Amino acid sequence: MRILILTTGSRGDVAPFTGLGQRIQRAGHEVALATHDRFGELVRACGLEHRTLPGDPVELSRARTAAPSPEAAAEVFAAFIDELGDGVLAAAEDGADLLLTAFGPAPLSRVVARGLGLRCLGVYLAPGVPTREFRRRAGRRPATTSRRAGRHRPGPASSTPACCAGCGLT
Repeated sequence: MRILILTTGSRGDVAPFTGLGQRIQRAGHEVALATHDRFGELVRACGLEHRTLPGDPVELSRARTAAPSPEAAAEVFAAFIDELGDGVLAAAEDGADLLLTAFGPAPLSRVVARGLGLRCLGVYLAPGVPTREFRRRAGRRPATTSRRAGRHRPGPASSTPACCAGCGLT
């Protein structure tokens, strides 16, 4: 099976997926890891195929910080996401039977998978919401908490149940 792992962000976001890719490769599957060029050497040093995702998260952070207004920062981010979406599509079109996606590119990965008729599975190696072990930082209220009632509001049901279908890795 040809498996494409998609991840973005810092080295700390990318490096854990190299270990996952190596383990999947040892199980007999072909593995490519799509991420930004700044991590291409890391990916290849782990014996995995590197597929380039456009943009640079460091430059994105600098550009958003330097933006003269919140609106300008939002425009910078929107342009980054548009470019990233094109890169996710290109990486998947280069050949894959299954997409494994990190938290950050997950929405783009699911759209691409659906459009190409591929299976997609979210692989979140760090919690995206507070847990007992990883509580929210002081002073920051999670988006799913009602300020009035202080109770958790469940989010909408997943619109992509096909992503949870058996992936054939066992």
